[in-house]
Amino acid sequence: GWYMGTEIGARDFCDPQRYNILEKVGRCMGLDTHKLSSLWKDEALVAVNVAVIHSFQKNKVTITDHHTATESFMKYMETELRLRGGCPADWVWLVPPMSGSLTPVFHQEM
Repeated sequence: GWYMGTEIGARDFCDPQRYNILEKVGRCMGLDTHKLSSLWKDEALVAVNVAVIHSFQKNKVTITDHHTATESFMKYMETELRLRGGCPADWVWLVPPMSGSLTPVFHQEM
């Protein structure tokens, strides 16, 4: 198998019930963590995910980003639709935990 960066960066590191590092990262970045409208959570989340992908690539360990993974799935789904007439899929598992609406699977009916 393989990992998608957001599984580690968004879910494992930043989910409140997991490592919950988001606020600490935001403070270290000098972000205003007391004001939600500053979008500090979004900025820190992206930074964590960039760091995860960078660390894997630096160490030559395979990982994929959520944009590449969803583009790949869309190609797979198109092939399945053409060859088999359908492609059962679960939207909740395919849409990444960050930037979901920027990916083609977000807008795909399943």
